[in-house]
Amino acid sequence: SARTATKVNEMVGKVSTSSALAAFEKMEEKVLAMESEAEALNQLTGDELEGKFALLESSSVDDDLANLKKELSGGSKKGELPPGRTTVASSKNPFQDMEIERELNELRKRANDYQ
Repeated sequence: SARTATKVNEMVGKVSTSSALAAFEKMEEKVLAMESEAEALNQLTGDELEGKFALLESSSVDDDLANLKKELSGGSKKGELPPGRTTVASSKNPFQDMEIERELNELRKRANDYQ
């Protein structure tokens, strides 16, 4: 009976020790997997952000802005408005666009034809 108890205690000790080691190894594997996943996500997002910064740095936004300023300042003096349409004093409409007037006259003729 003492031998049986000793053997049972040894077996239980081995089982509890081996199950504790197995649980520890399983936890270690989970931690390693989580660390690998975190590192992979960090690399993906880091590369994406680095790419965006590189794109912004290589962009010629400042050059485009300078060119637009040159274009705008080249045609007229500072503080001066660009030329507009000329006024026609004799008509009801002070601003007359011949193409629009022709189109309006055609539409008026069509409207009269339908009436």
